[in-house]
Amino acid sequence: MKKHTGLILLISLILALAGCSQVSQVFGNKTVRAIPLKPLKKIVTTRKTTAVWQIRTGSAMGENKIHPFIDDQAVYVAGATSVSAWQKDSGKLIWKTNIGEQISAGINGSYVNTASIYIGTSRGNAISLNAKTGKIQWIERLTSQLLSVSPEKDGRVAFRSIDGKLHGLASDTGELIWQRAQPTPVLTLLGASVPIIVGPLVISGFDNGKLAAYQLKTGTPVWEVTLAFPRGRTELERMIDVDGNIKQLGNAMFAASLNGSVDGIDLGSGSLAWSKKFSSYTGVSGDPHGLYTTDDKGNVWKLMPQTGAPVWSMDDLQGYEPTLPVLVGSSLIVVGDKKGNIHWINTTTGKFVARNKGDSGGYSVEPEVDGNTVYAIGKSGILSKFVVQN
Repeated sequence: MKKHTGLILLISLILALAGCSQVSQVFGNKTVRAIPLKPLKKIVTTRKTTAVWQIRTGSAMGENKIHPFIDDQAVYVAGATSVSAWQKDSGKLIWKTNIGEQISAGINGSYVNTASIYIGTSRGNAISLNAKTGKIQWIERLTSQLLSVSPEKDGRVAFRSIDGKLHGLASDTGELIWQRAQPTPVLTLLGASVPIIVGPLVISGFDNGKLAAYQLKTGTPVWEVTLAFPRGRTELERMIDVDGNIKQLGNAMFAASLNGSVDGIDLGSGSLAWSKKFSSYTGVSGDPHGLYTTDDKGNVWKLMPQTGAPVWSMDDLQGYEPTLPVLVGSSLIVVGDKKGNIHWINTTTGKFVARNKGDSGGYSVEPEVDGNTVYAIGKSGILSKFVVQN
Protein backbone atom coordinates (compact mmCIF):
# COMPACT_ATOMS: atom_id res chain seq x y z
CA MET A 1 0.00 0.00 0.00
CA LYS A 2 2.86 2.38 0.73
CA LYS A 3 4.26 1.84 -2.75
CA HIS A 4 0.88 2.52 -4.36
CA THR A 5 0.31 5.71 -2.36
CA GLY A 6 3.77 6.98 -3.19
CA LEU A 7 3.18 6.49 -6.90
CA ILE A 8 -0.13 8.34 -6.65
CA LEU A 9 1.55 11.26 -4.94
CA LEU A 10 4.29 11.21 -7.58
CA ILE A 11 1.75 11.48 -10.38
CA SER A 12 0.02 14.30 -8.54
CA LEU A 13 3.37 16.09 -8.31
CA ILE A 14 4.07 15.54 -12.00
CA LEU A 15 0.72 17.00 -12.99
CA ALA A 16 1.14 19.92 -10.61
CA LEU A 17 4.52 20.77 -12.11
CA ALA A 18 3.37 20.42 -15.69
CA GLY A 19 2.50 23.91 -16.81
CA CYS A 20 4.78 25.68 -14.30
CA SER A 21 7.66 25.75 -16.75
CA GLN A 22 8.49 25.07 -20.37
CA VAL A 23 11.28 22.74 -19.23
CA SER A 24 10.59 19.01 -19.28
CA GLN A 25 10.30 17.41 -15.86
CA VAL A 26 12.03 14.03 -15.45
CA PHE A 27 11.08 11.50 -12.74
CA GLY A 28 13.05 8.28 -12.91
CA ASN A 29 12.62 7.04 -16.46
CA LYS A 30 9.45 9.06 -17.04
CA THR A 31 9.55 12.44 -18.77
CA VAL A 32 6.59 14.79 -18.77
CA ARG A 33 6.60 17.73 -21.16
CA ALA A 34 5.29 20.82 -19.39
CA ILE A 35 2.45 22.81 -20.92
CA PRO A 36 3.61 26.42 -21.27
CA LEU A 37 1.48 29.08 -19.63
CA LYS A 38 -0.16 31.50 -22.02
CA PRO A 39 -0.24 35.11 -20.84
CA LEU A 40 -3.78 35.89 -19.74
CA LYS A 41 -5.59 38.14 -22.15
CA LYS A 42 -6.83 41.46 -20.89
CA ILE A 43 -10.59 41.43 -20.97
CA VAL A 44 -13.32 43.97 -21.37
CA THR A 45 -15.55 43.39 -18.33
CA THR A 46 -19.17 43.11 -19.45
CA ARG A 47 -20.64 41.51 -16.31
CA LYS A 48 -20.20 42.96 -12.85
CA THR A 49 -18.86 40.45 -10.34
CA THR A 50 -18.12 41.45 -6.75
CA ALA A 51 -15.98 39.79 -4.09
CA VAL A 52 -18.29 40.19 -1.08
CA TRP A 53 -15.85 38.68 1.43
CA GLN A 54 -12.71 36.58 1.58
CA ILE A 55 -11.68 34.80 4.77
CA ARG A 56 -8.77 32.64 5.89
CA THR A 57 -10.32 29.42 7.17
CA GLY A 58 -7.04 27.95 8.41
CA SER A 59 -7.83 24.75 6.49
CA ALA A 60 -5.31 24.42 3.68
CA MET A 61 -6.21 21.42 1.54
CA GLY A 62 -3.00 21.18 -0.51
CA GLU A 63 -3.44 18.66 -3.32
CA ASN A 64 -6.45 16.95 -1.71
CA LYS A 65 -9.68 17.70 -3.57
CA ILE A 66 -12.08 18.55 -0.76
CA HIS A 67 -15.26 20.22 -1.96
CA PRO A 68 -17.13 22.80 0.10
CA PHE A 69 -20.72 21.97 1.07
CA ILE A 70 -23.54 24.53 1.23
CA ASP A 71 -26.91 24.46 2.94
CA ASP A 72 -29.44 27.19 3.75
CA GLN A 73 -27.32 28.76 6.49
CA ALA A 74 -23.68 27.85 6.12
CA VAL A 75 -20.70 27.04 3.95
CA TYR A 76 -18.72 24.07 5.26
CA VAL A 77 -15.05 23.66 4.36
CA ALA A 78 -12.24 21.31 5.35
CA GLY A 79 -8.52 20.94 4.92
CA ALA A 80 -5.42 19.90 6.84
CA THR A 81 -6.94 18.57 10.10
CA SER A 82 -9.92 20.88 10.62
CA VAL A 83 -13.54 21.29 9.48
CA SER A 84 -15.39 24.60 9.84
CA ALA A 85 -18.75 26.23 9.15
CA TRP A 86 -19.15 29.86 8.05
CA GLN A 87 -22.18 32.11 7.81
CA LYS A 88 -23.16 32.58 4.18
CA ASP A 89 -24.15 36.23 4.58
CA SER A 90 -21.34 37.59 6.71
CA GLY A 91 -18.53 35.05 6.46
CA LYS A 92 -18.39 34.82 10.26
CA LEU A 93 -17.25 31.60 11.89
CA ILE A 94 -20.03 29.39 13.30
CA TRP A 95 -17.86 26.51 14.54
CA LYS A 96 -14.53 24.83 13.91
CA THR A 97 -13.56 21.25 14.79
CA ASN A 98 -10.08 19.77 14.85
CA ILE A 99 -10.22 16.17 13.62
CA GLY A 100 -6.66 15.33 14.65
CA GLU A 101 -5.66 13.71 11.36
CA GLN A 102 -5.33 14.68 7.70
CA ILE A 103 -8.66 15.18 5.95
CA SER A 104 -8.63 13.80 2.42
CA ALA A 105 -12.30 13.49 1.36
CA GLY A 106 -15.57 15.40 1.58
CA ILE A 107 -17.49 17.45 2.32
CA ASN A 108 -20.99 16.14 1.65
CA GLY A 109 -24.37 16.04 3.36
CA SER A 110 -28.08 15.51 2.85
CA TYR A 111 -30.14 16.73 -0.10
CA VAL A 112 -32.63 18.26 2.36
CA ASN A 113 -32.58 19.39 6.01
CA THR A 114 -28.87 19.02 6.61
CA ALA A 115 -28.35 17.44 10.03
CA SER A 116 -24.94 15.88 9.43
CA ILE A 117 -21.94 16.38 7.20
CA TYR A 118 -19.43 13.70 6.21
CA ILE A 119 -15.68 13.68 5.65
CA GLY A 120 -12.94 11.09 5.23
CA THR A 121 -9.29 10.98 6.29
CA SER A 122 -5.98 9.76 4.95
CA ARG A 123 -5.99 7.04 7.64
CA GLY A 124 -9.24 5.61 6.26
CA ASN A 125 -11.60 7.00 8.87
CA ALA A 126 -15.12 7.92 7.74
CA ILE A 127 -16.47 10.64 10.04
CA SER A 128 -19.89 12.21 10.63
CA LEU A 129 -20.22 15.64 12.26
CA ASN A 130 -23.28 17.49 13.51
CA ALA A 131 -23.89 20.25 10.99
CA LYS A 132 -25.07 22.74 13.63
CA THR A 133 -22.35 22.25 16.24
CA GLY A 134 -19.44 20.49 14.54
CA LYS A 135 -19.48 17.74 17.16
CA ILE A 136 -18.18 14.37 15.93
CA GLN A 137 -21.08 11.88 15.91
CA TRP A 138 -19.32 8.72 14.76
CA ILE A 139 -16.07 7.41 13.27
CA GLU A 140 -15.83 4.22 11.20
CA ARG A 141 -12.46 2.81 10.13
CA LEU A 142 -12.44 1.64 6.51
CA THR A 143 -9.81 -0.09 4.40
CA SER A 144 -7.54 2.74 3.22
CA GLN A 145 -7.26 6.47 2.54
CA LEU A 146 -10.60 8.01 1.60
CA LEU A 147 -10.88 10.18 -1.51
CA SER A 148 -14.53 11.22 -1.88
CA VAL A 149 -17.94 11.05 -0.20
CA SER A 150 -21.43 10.83 -1.71
CA PRO A 151 -24.44 12.84 -0.56
CA GLU A 152 -26.55 11.23 2.16
CA LYS A 153 -29.95 9.79 1.26
CA ASP A 154 -32.35 7.21 2.68
CA GLY A 155 -30.08 6.43 5.62
CA ARG A 156 -26.97 5.74 3.53
CA VAL A 157 -23.75 7.53 2.61
CA ALA A 158 -21.02 6.08 0.36
CA PHE A 159 -17.26 6.60 0.72
CA ARG A 160 -14.75 5.94 -2.06
CA SER A 161 -11.27 4.79 -0.97
CA ILE A 162 -7.88 4.78 -2.64
CA ASP A 163 -7.87 0.98 -3.03
CA GLY A 164 -10.77 1.05 -5.51
CA LYS A 165 -13.52 0.28 -3.02
CA LEU A 166 -16.92 1.91 -2.53
CA HIS A 167 -18.28 1.56 1.01
CA GLY A 168 -21.98 1.97 1.89
CA LEU A 169 -22.48 3.11 5.50
CA ALA A 170 -25.54 3.70 7.66
CA SER A 171 -25.60 7.48 7.87
CA ASP A 172 -26.88 7.62 11.46
CA THR A 173 -24.45 5.12 13.05
CA GLY A 174 -21.54 4.67 10.60
CA GLU A 175 -22.12 0.91 10.44
CA LEU A 176 -20.62 -0.63 7.29
CA ILE A 177 -23.56 -2.12 5.35
CA TRP A 178 -21.94 -3.09 2.08
CA GLN A 179 -18.70 -2.85 0.15
CA ARG A 180 -17.88 -3.13 -3.55
CA ALA A 181 -14.50 -3.05 -5.30
CA GLN A 182 -13.04 -2.46 -8.73
CA PRO A 183 -9.48 -3.43 -9.76
CA THR A 184 -7.07 -0.53 -9.32
CA PRO A 185 -4.14 0.09 -11.70
CA VAL A 186 -0.62 0.57 -10.32
CA LEU A 187 -0.56 4.25 -11.29
CA THR A 188 -3.55 6.52 -10.64
CA LEU A 189 -4.26 10.19 -10.08
CA LEU A 190 -4.63 11.45 -6.52
CA GLY A 191 -8.39 11.87 -6.22
CA ALA A 192 -11.69 10.26 -7.11
CA SER A 193 -15.00 11.35 -8.58
CA VAL A 194 -17.66 12.22 -6.04
CA PRO A 195 -20.26 9.40 -6.07
CA ILE A 196 -23.71 10.73 -7.01
CA ILE A 197 -27.12 9.44 -5.99
CA VAL A 198 -29.88 9.13 -8.58
CA GLY A 199 -33.13 7.62 -7.29
CA PRO A 200 -32.23 4.34 -5.56
CA LEU A 201 -28.75 4.19 -7.14
CA VAL A 202 -25.30 5.39 -6.15
CA ILE A 203 -23.01 5.88 -9.16
CA SER A 204 -19.24 6.18 -8.96
CA GLY A 205 -16.24 6.41 -11.26
CA PHE A 206 -13.16 4.25 -10.76
CA ASP A 207 -9.47 4.33 -11.67
CA ASN A 208 -9.81 1.42 -14.11
CA GLY A 209 -11.87 3.56 -16.50
CA LYS A 210 -15.24 2.23 -15.36
CA LEU A 211 -18.41 3.93 -14.21
CA ALA A 212 -20.61 1.68 -12.07
CA ALA A 213 -24.08 1.87 -10.51
CA TYR A 214 -25.11 0.06 -7.32
CA GLN A 215 -28.25 -0.09 -5.21
CA LEU A 216 -27.69 2.52 -2.50
CA LYS A 217 -29.40 0.46 0.22
CA THR A 218 -27.73 -2.89 -0.42
CA GLY A 219 -24.75 -2.33 -2.75
CA THR A 220 -26.21 -4.74 -5.30
CA PRO A 221 -24.54 -4.12 -8.71
CA VAL A 222 -26.92 -2.71 -11.33
CA TRP A 223 -24.66 -1.90 -14.29
CA GLU A 224 -21.15 -0.84 -15.19
CA VAL A 225 -19.73 0.74 -18.34
CA THR A 226 -16.14 1.09 -19.48
CA LEU A 227 -15.27 4.64 -20.55
CA ALA A 228 -11.60 4.05 -21.32
CA PHE A 229 -9.11 1.27 -22.02
CA PRO A 230 -5.37 1.48 -21.24
CA ARG A 231 -3.42 2.53 -24.31
CA GLY A 232 0.07 3.81 -24.93
CA ARG A 233 3.59 2.65 -24.22
CA THR A 234 4.13 4.22 -20.81
CA GLU A 235 2.21 3.84 -17.57
CA LEU A 236 1.48 7.57 -17.64
CA GLU A 237 -0.17 7.23 -21.05
CA ARG A 238 -2.16 4.22 -19.82
CA MET A 239 -3.80 6.03 -16.90
CA ILE A 240 -7.58 6.04 -17.40
CA ASP A 241 -9.02 7.41 -14.15
CA VAL A 242 -12.66 8.52 -14.02
CA ASP A 243 -11.92 11.17 -11.40
CA GLY A 244 -14.04 14.14 -12.42
CA ASN A 245 -17.60 15.27 -11.93
CA ILE A 246 -20.42 12.98 -13.05
CA LYS A 247 -23.48 14.83 -14.34
CA GLN A 248 -27.06 13.60 -14.55
CA LEU A 249 -29.61 15.25 -16.83
CA GLY A 250 -32.95 13.43 -16.91
CA ASN A 251 -32.39 9.86 -18.10
CA ALA A 252 -28.87 10.62 -19.28
CA MET A 253 -25.53 10.71 -17.52
CA PHE A 254 -22.30 12.30 -18.63
CA ALA A 255 -18.75 11.51 -17.53
CA ALA A 256 -15.17 11.82 -18.75
CA SER A 257 -11.91 9.95 -18.18
CA LEU A 258 -8.22 10.68 -18.38
CA ASN A 259 -6.66 9.52 -21.67
CA GLY A 260 -10.08 8.19 -22.67
CA SER A 261 -13.32 9.81 -23.68
CA VAL A 262 -16.24 12.01 -22.75
CA ASP A 263 -19.44 10.00 -22.84
CA GLY A 264 -23.21 10.19 -22.87
CA ILE A 265 -24.68 7.24 -20.96
CA ASP A 266 -28.21 5.84 -20.63
CA LEU A 267 -29.04 5.99 -16.93
CA GLY A 268 -31.32 2.95 -16.98
CA SER A 269 -29.01 0.48 -18.69
CA GLY A 270 -25.54 1.99 -18.47
CA SER A 271 -25.16 1.71 -22.25
CA LEU A 272 -23.22 4.33 -24.18
CA ALA A 273 -25.33 6.70 -26.27
CA TRP A 274 -22.24 8.42 -27.64
CA SER A 275 -18.52 8.57 -26.95
CA LYS A 276 -15.92 11.12 -28.06
CA LYS A 277 -12.18 10.76 -27.63
CA PHE A 278 -11.18 13.16 -24.88
CA SER A 279 -8.92 13.41 -21.84
CA SER A 280 -10.16 15.11 -18.69
CA TYR A 281 -9.66 14.79 -14.94
CA THR A 282 -12.30 17.45 -14.09
CA GLY A 283 -15.38 15.72 -15.53
CA VAL A 284 -18.55 17.25 -16.93
CA SER A 285 -21.15 19.81 -15.83
CA GLY A 286 -23.99 21.55 -17.65
CA ASP A 287 -27.68 21.64 -18.49
CA PRO A 288 -29.82 20.50 -21.45
CA HIS A 289 -28.42 23.38 -23.54
CA GLY A 290 -24.75 22.47 -23.15
CA LEU A 291 -22.11 20.38 -21.40
CA TYR A 292 -18.97 22.04 -20.04
CA THR A 293 -15.60 20.49 -19.35
CA THR A 294 -11.86 21.13 -19.41
CA ASP A 295 -9.30 18.83 -20.98
CA ASP A 296 -5.91 17.85 -19.58
CA LYS A 297 -4.18 20.67 -21.49
CA GLY A 298 -6.41 23.34 -19.96
CA ASN A 299 -8.77 23.98 -22.85
CA VAL A 300 -12.37 24.81 -21.91
CA TRP A 301 -15.13 23.17 -23.98
CA LYS A 302 -18.85 23.40 -24.58
CA LEU A 303 -20.41 20.24 -26.05
CA MET A 304 -23.86 19.27 -27.28
CA PRO A 305 -25.53 16.93 -24.75
CA GLN A 306 -27.30 14.98 -27.49
CA THR A 307 -24.18 14.08 -29.49
CA GLY A 308 -21.03 15.29 -27.75
CA ALA A 309 -20.29 17.53 -30.74
CA PRO A 310 -18.24 20.63 -29.79
CA VAL A 311 -20.03 23.98 -29.80
CA TRP A 312 -16.90 25.97 -28.94
CA SER A 313 -13.53 25.57 -27.28
CA MET A 314 -11.28 28.14 -25.65
CA ASP A 315 -7.51 27.75 -25.29
CA ASP A 316 -6.76 30.85 -23.18
CA LEU A 317 -6.26 28.80 -20.00
CA GLN A 318 -3.83 26.23 -21.36
CA GLY A 319 -1.38 25.31 -18.63
CA TYR A 320 -3.46 26.98 -15.90
CA GLU A 321 -5.11 23.68 -14.89
CA PRO A 322 -8.62 25.15 -14.82
CA THR A 323 -11.20 23.51 -12.61
CA LEU A 324 -14.45 22.08 -13.85
CA PRO A 325 -16.59 24.92 -15.29
CA VAL A 326 -19.92 25.29 -13.48
CA LEU A 327 -23.03 27.14 -14.57
CA VAL A 328 -24.16 30.39 -12.97
CA GLY A 329 -27.68 30.90 -14.26
CA SER A 330 -27.95 30.05 -17.94
CA SER A 331 -25.56 32.58 -19.47
CA LEU A 332 -22.32 32.17 -17.49
CA ILE A 333 -19.88 29.52 -16.41
CA VAL A 334 -17.29 30.10 -13.68
CA VAL A 335 -13.92 28.37 -13.42
CA GLY A 336 -10.93 28.67 -11.10
CA ASP A 337 -7.27 28.13 -12.00
CA LYS A 338 -3.98 27.21 -10.35
CA LYS A 339 -2.91 30.87 -10.16
CA GLY A 340 -5.90 31.83 -8.02
CA ASN A 341 -8.00 33.47 -10.72
CA ILE A 342 -11.78 33.14 -10.95
CA HIS A 343 -12.87 33.42 -14.59
CA TRP A 344 -16.39 34.15 -15.81
CA ILE A 345 -17.19 32.97 -19.35
CA ASN A 346 -20.20 33.58 -21.58
CA THR A 347 -21.87 30.25 -22.37
CA THR A 348 -22.90 31.33 -25.86
CA THR A 349 -19.64 32.84 -27.12
CA GLY A 350 -17.00 31.14 -24.99
CA LYS A 351 -15.45 34.55 -24.22
CA PHE A 352 -14.33 36.00 -20.88
CA VAL A 353 -16.74 38.55 -19.42
CA ALA A 354 -15.14 39.13 -15.99
CA ARG A 355 -12.27 38.00 -13.77
CA ASN A 356 -11.64 38.12 -10.03
CA LYS A 357 -8.65 37.31 -7.85
CA GLY A 358 -9.21 34.71 -5.18
CA ASP A 359 -6.84 32.39 -3.30
CA SER A 360 -3.29 32.95 -4.58
CA GLY A 361 -2.57 29.33 -3.71
CA GLY A 362 -4.79 28.36 -6.63
CA TYR A 363 -7.84 26.15 -7.03
CA SER A 364 -8.08 22.39 -7.41
CA VAL A 365 -11.86 22.06 -6.92
CA GLU A 366 -14.58 23.91 -8.76
CA PRO A 367 -16.54 26.77 -7.18
CA GLU A 368 -19.96 26.03 -5.66
CA VAL A 369 -22.93 27.97 -7.04
CA ASP A 370 -25.90 29.15 -4.96
CA GLY A 371 -28.20 31.20 -7.21
CA ASN A 372 -26.21 34.23 -8.36
CA THR A 373 -23.65 33.65 -5.57
CA VAL A 374 -20.44 31.65 -5.92
CA TYR A 375 -18.30 30.25 -3.11
CA ALA A 376 -14.74 29.16 -3.87
CA ILE A 377 -12.23 27.48 -1.54
CA GLY A 378 -8.58 27.54 -2.57
CA LYS A 379 -5.63 25.30 -1.80
CA SER A 380 -4.32 27.57 0.95
CA GLY A 381 -7.71 27.67 2.67
CA ILE A 382 -9.06 31.07 1.60
CA LEU A 383 -12.85 30.97 1.17
CA SER A 384 -14.31 33.64 -1.11
CA LYS A 385 -17.86 34.74 -1.80
CA PHE A 386 -18.59 36.32 -5.19
CA VAL A 387 -21.87 37.74 -6.43
CA VAL A 388 -22.87 38.25 -10.07
CA GLN A 389 -25.06 41.24 -10.83
CA ASN A 390 -27.94 40.49 -13.17
